[in-house]
Amino acid sequence: MKRLLLTILVLLTVLPAMAQKNVLKNIPYIDQRRFHYGFVMGIDMNNVIFEHTGKDWYAECPDLNPGFCVGLLGDMALTENLNLRVTPTLHFVSRKVAFVNTNIGSKTEQDLKSCNIEIPVSLKVATKRLNNYRPYVIAGASILYDLSKDKETPIVFKPFDYSIHIGLGCDTYLPFFKFCPELRFNLGLADMIDHRRKNLKDETLMQYTDAIAKARNKSISLILYFE
Repeated sequence: MKRLLLTILVLLTVLPAMAQKNVLKNIPYIDQRRFHYGFVMGIDMNNVIFEHTGKDWYAECPDLNPGFCVGLLGDMALTENLNLRVTPTLHFVSRKVAFVNTNIGSKTEQDLKSCNIEIPVSLKVATKRLNNYRPYVIAGASILYDLSKDKETPIVFKPFDYSIHIGLGCDTYLPFFKFCPELRFNLGLADMIDHRRKNLKDETLMQYTDAIAKARNKSISLILYFE
């Protein structure tokens, strides 16, 4: 994954330099439109940041866990270099959480799966077009709702989350459409742990919830836009 991210960053740096040579411009007037529409697909590498209460169990996500997403794109040009972007997206997420007992060293694991609807709102700041490439940076905030309903597990996440994100990408102008790869970093702001567990039937599972003070979502996404 580190090699993939490094490769993407190098490409986003090198492509604009390669574009300095004059070439025939594809779809030369597309950026003069005020509104742009398209669809989105991508890969997420998901993690959870845990804060602990100091009780018996320690929780962590030992690895970044892959997921994928699909969605729609709505983009409005505010100025020549500034756009407002909304991308309602469906995420399929699976994270493995490992619990270690700090007293006796015993271990247990949980697959934390979710199907999330996310609505990110972003500001996109782009450079001038360089032949058929246009690098940009993006920043914004999101709200998220988890559709999953699993209750009898060591920990349960709340359905709502909100987050901030930053990223960088490059508009690539192809003969008939724009293709935009983007690398995005997402950080959840809400404590996702359901500490009350009102409908829990197996009370022994509360020991895992009681050991966690807070948990926040974190992810790295490689997103592909087609406009």
